[in-house]
Amino acid sequence: MPVLDLFSYRNRRAADGIPDVYIYDELPEKLKVQIVHIWRDAIGPIYNNPKDWQLIHDIVAREHGIFSLDSASAIDKRCTNYLLKSTSVDEALDLIEASFIYIDRVARDFNDFERRNRGIKLTADAAIKELNERFQRAGMGYQFEGGKLLRVDSDLIHSEIVQPALQYLYEPGFEGPCDEFMKAHTHYRVGETKDAITDANNAFESTLKTICDQRRWSYPKGARASDLLKVVRDHDLLPGYLDNSFDQLAATLKSGLPKVREEEGAHGQGSKPRETPAYVAAYALHLAAAKILFLIEAHKATQQM
Repeated sequence: MPVLDLFSYRNRRAADGIPDVYIYDELPEKLKVQIVHIWRDAIGPIYNNPKDWQLIHDIVAREHGIFSLDSASAIDKRCTNYLLKSTSVDEALDLIEASFIYIDRVARDFNDFERRNRGIKLTADAAIKELNERFQRAGMGYQFEGGKLLRVDSDLIHSEIVQPALQYLYEPGFEGPCDEFMKAHTHYRVGETKDAITDANNAFESTLKTICDQRRWSYPKGARASDLLKVVRDHDLLPGYLDNSFDQLAATLKSGLPKVREEEGAHGQGSKPRETPAYVAAYALHLAAAKILFLIEAHKATQQM
């Protein structure tokens, strides 16, 4: 179902502008209700799909260490009531993520007959698109991408850098760096900023190794980012007229992501715990995504030459 620019939204946009700061610590009541509407259209009514609602319910209940999400007799009501009454953003997001994993992995494969029989009105893609737009309109800093909920800090960076990088990483052959990049986002979402930086750097290094492996370029055992950058440069991964730019890129990487990792993610912290600010971890994630996107695009472009 398309998202309409109804009066209240147009009026708020005209008065205040579209929110440019994401929120993470609360789920507006209106957004919760909108998500319930998406559920009903993308999963279908309880009388047609009791096992599907039960599956979603049981996954979340087990993970949260409880027997039931709510006291309602109908299993779909337990899910909707849990979302609507929840005071914990993380627990509500768990349920939202579990439900959309089901939509993305299970409901997606239903044929037209099965969707009609189950009373499903929304395709998986349409449901995910609406969820992400609802999050965006509510100013929530989350998006469902790559089969998981991800924390988003900049709409422009996310749409122009993170999403394209994820698309490349989900291609066959990049499973290693993809897993590390997703782990970095998972760490970041739960506040494990040092681990987020470490995995971001690992994803960047693994991308370089993957490109070298696909090109059959040898590199030293235990090679780090600086070693791998030298290998791809020696093999003219980039056009000659970008040599100076590549020098600048290497300098940026030495002072940027690898340096961040050395200072914040990979060494002992001394006698007092040292906190890594979330904005430093966000910088590492965005820088890693930008460099991963840059390298894979250069790899693909030169393969076709």
